[in-house]
Amino acid sequence: MFVTYPAIFYKNKENEGYTVVFPDLEYGATEGRNETEAVQMAQDYIGSWLYEDYLENNDFPKSSRLDEITVEDDEFSDMSKTFVSIVGMDIADYVRKTETKTVRKNVSIPSYLNELAKKRNLNFSQILQEALLAELNRA
Repeated sequence: MFVTYPAIFYKNKENEGYTVVFPDLEYGATEGRNETEAVQMAQDYIGSWLYEDYLENNDFPKSSRLDEITVEDDEFSDMSKTFVSIVGMDIADYVRKTETKTVRKNVSIPSYLNELAKKRNLNFSQILQEALLAELNRA
């Protein structure tokens, strides 16, 4: 699930860094040492902001259009190099990469399936993960 939000990239006067502000995410902010890192941190910020909502299947905050974003003058920023841009990221991919802990689940299957799978050296955990991902992607 790809999501996008407008962000204001304030260019720092003192160095090459940027402070990134998200008006649609309660004006939350992050920063990077340069423009590339600022974009990466902005994507991570969106992922961490939406993480719980994604897991709980809640609605995400509405994304504004770029022309609805107002850039406030900031005495700490070089306003001539400050800009507004859309930042996008795949929230489902973010959650998959972020949540790497495993949990143990007990499942019940018919004994004949268990015996056939053991004879073929099938990995039960891997098969269950792949089946769950396939089922969830269909939803």
